[in-house]
Amino acid sequence: MIKLTKLKKNYIDRIANPTKTALEDLIVPMSDLNDKAKLAQYTIDTYDLGELNNVKTTVSKHILNFTCLDDNKLLHVTGYIEED
Repeated sequence: MIKLTKLKKNYIDRIANPTKTALEDLIVPMSDLNDKAKLAQYTIDTYDLGELNNVKTTVSKHILNFTCLDDNKLLHVTGYIEED
């Protein structure tokens, strides 16, 4: 099992300091910590965040960082990956 903690989302706009909204921690029934695309898709499906756009792969292994499209707006989501 994998636990996603400190999940935050914010819409990418022309605002200097966008409002970040915290999401509840999430338990993912997967064992592959390296498959961030599947973790992102599971998060999107759970919180109904739209459609996956891009997963950032240049961040640390314990960070989940991706963007998705929600009603033609870009949504940025970040969080920590922990083994449960």
